[in-house]
Amino acid sequence: MTEAYDAIVLGSGNAGMAAAGALRAAGKSVAMVESWDVGGTCPLRGCVPKKVLVAAAQVLHQIALAPQHHIEVDAPRLDWAALIARERGFVEGVPEAFAKSLEGRGIELIRGRARFTGPARVAVGARVLEADKVLIATGSKPRPLAIPGAEHLITSEDILEMAELPERLVFIGGGVIALEFAHVFARAGTKVTILEALPRLLPRLYPYSVAKIHAESERIGIEVATGVEVKEIAKVEGGLEVRFVHEGEHKTLAADRVANGTGRVPDLDGLDLAAGGIEHEGTRIAVRMMTEEPFTGVEGDYVQFPPRNVIPKPLQKPHPPLWVAGGRRETVLTAARLGMGSLGFGFETPEEAEEQAE
Repeated sequence: MTEAYDAIVLGSGNAGMAAAGALRAAGKSVAMVESWDVGGTCPLRGCVPKKVLVAAAQVLHQIALAPQHHIEVDAPRLDWAALIARERGFVEGVPEAFAKSLEGRGIELIRGRARFTGPARVAVGARVLEADKVLIATGSKPRPLAIPGAEHLITSEDILEMAELPERLVFIGGGVIALEFAHVFARAGTKVTILEALPRLLPRLYPYSVAKIHAESERIGIEVATGVEVKEIAKVEGGLEVRFVHEGEHKTLAADRVANGTGRVPDLDGLDLAAGGIEHEGTRIAVRMMTEEPFTGVEGDYVQFPPRNVIPKPLQKPHPPLWVAGGRRETVLTAARLGMGSLGFGFETPEEAEEQAE
């Protein structure tokens, strides 16, 4: 038996929550599907708990500046295990609170992994759901690395539960997540190395700003190597060994922990986009103006600037309704207007999309 809703939201992260709430406030019947803890990456495994560690690192930085103000202080000592326990305390009970909030607003929470069985139709276990609108807000996951020994890698999610401070930590990749955690660990006393495959760190950010970050990273003791090809991560006596090529030379680096710092990718595992009639290339989904209902939208971590996860398509005119997609800034507007058949924003051509992203 098929269960019908006005809207189905896949994922309970920030984007999914905002969308579901706005749709429900507009009087729509909403089902939310979640296969993990309710709340998503940001409050549970990302932004919020990470800020607890960053705040501690900022205090250590301020203490280091004390002599500039003619203040004499003893060397600070960070209790890492206690800091992690404090950070975990910010997460405790959050999924249950989110689930209760959904129930209170009349949004049905369905536990399990969704997969499309047709246009605007999904199966969750033995249940089959269909709706006028389906919003893909399944978020992201750590980028998998095809490196021998990748099973030894830890992720940012693992770091947030790591009660023991490593003496030597290597990040494979020099993206935003890697830099944030690298500075936390360096200020906590860990010997940190970043190995980046590209010619510079943070390749999507402004070169001038990146140069400043690079210089500050090295100033606080972080070793940075760019243009690196990592060949293997091997388990050896006393820890791990990273084997890589840098400037034509084969090198090795000893570590207690090796972290995947290459960023995150859309989490579309098991969705079966093809069965839903959703045009895509791998994890990139075609985004276009639509001329007929029902339709499926994407939101949250999946849609980023520049829009590397979406494939802008030429708009079809006339266009009732407009296909809506957007980054975090447009989440609530997107959700409400998805429900009311109105418009958000779109791109005429791929070239226009790139202009919008700049």
